Amino acid sequence: MTDDLMKSSGSRDAGNSTHADEQRLYPKVRFRGFDEPWKKVKLEEISERVNGNDNRFNLPVLTISAKTGWMTQEDRFSGDISGKQKKNYTLLHKGELSYNHGNSKVAKYGAVFSLQNYSEALIPHVYHSFKIIKETTPVFIENFFKKKDVNKQLRKYISSSARMDGLLNISYSDFMKVHLFISQKISETKQIDKIFEILNSLLSLQQRKLELEKQLKKFCLQNILSDNKKCPNLRFHDFSTNWKKVKVGDIFTVTRGKVLSKDKISKTKDHIMKYPVYSSQTLNNGLLGYYHDYLFEDAITWTTDGANAGTVRLRAGKFYGTNVNGVLLSKNGYVNDANAEALNQIAWKYVSKVGNPKLMNNVMQNIMFSIAPSVEEQVIISKLFILHSKSLKIYQANINVYTQLKQFLLQNLFI
Repeated sequence: MTDDLMKSSGSRDAGNSTHADEQRLYPKVRFRGFDEPWKKVKLEEISERVNGNDNRFNLPVLTISAKTGWMTQEDRFSGDISGKQKKNYTLLHKGELSYNHGNSKVAKYGAVFSLQNYSEALIPHVYHSFKIIKETTPVFIENFFKKKDVNKQLRKYISSSARMDGLLNISYSDFMKVHLFISQKISETKQIDKIFEILNSLLSLQQRKLELEKQLKKFCLQNILSDNKKCPNLRFHDFSTNWKKVKVGDIFTVTRGKVLSKDKISKTKDHIMKYPVYSSQTLNNGLLGYYHDYLFEDAITWTTDGANAGTVRLRAGKFYGTNVNGVLLSKNGYVNDANAEALNQIAWKYVSKVGNPKLMNNVMQNIMFSIAPSVEEQVIISKLFILHSKSLKIYQANINVYTQLKQFLLQNLFI
């Protein structure tokens, strides 16, 4: 990928000009073989409005992703949209674009969508529609509006736009005043489109793998752990003895972490500050940072207080647990992923919801749960869950890398 790109210094490509306005006509990174300066245009100069009206409503209906705030390219359903529902949707043809003209609870303000996967589709009416008529491509325009700095332009027009039901709104005429830089060579534009097409495919693939891995783990949790049954639905070969119900306090030593001031915690790990510090947060698997000492080694922890009370995790190796972490210790092999996952499925049921949610030590130690009758079977089950966790981390890491690469290219392949 990088072999086809070259660093563009701006001043070199502009005939060694030192003028800042000339340098701004060149992106920071370009494909090889393109040296011409880009040109500045207004969106209204290269596009025209489409009304999106049509009497046919037996078409794919697209929705806005609650997770990303952007329109999806996936068909949510095909069916008749009729009557009062018609006013809630706009018809879009392949290659046409729409922008979110007002703040909503789901759609990102100013987000631009280019229909690519269908010849025709219906989209929610929070979007105004237009199409590109010359000099560039709809995919290029969509990607341009994903740049972080494009919102600076959009905010300039909010003050002159109407406020509807307390929500900011940007009119079509104002949106068309947005200026952008485009390549003078459509072949360069299409190469830029292609690299984002590849990145989007890679991202979609990793996101799909991540979702499937989550579904697989959910299936395993439901069928390999017994959940109050004498035997689970699925079982490894050579194990047939009934599972048993045990009380947490009968197989674990139940204790708790200690208070540790944040200013004593290092954000980075080194040869001194080398022991992980875990708290009640769910971000980054509860990792707060690193400390020079540890309290526990190989334990199961749970969050005792707050919104995440009852969250159970295995903590392998030496670590420091804060005071909002309850800790389960065992010298008999019961500290493993199988038992941690089993407890995580039920601990939330015992959280006190009065005031600040809590799951205190005295409650945890009396929880009854099912375990495999032998530590050997528990270890084998744990290995399966460890493999699942590794796969989840790999897919999420890949998503993070591709997302960062995409953002880098958005800021450097565009002006």
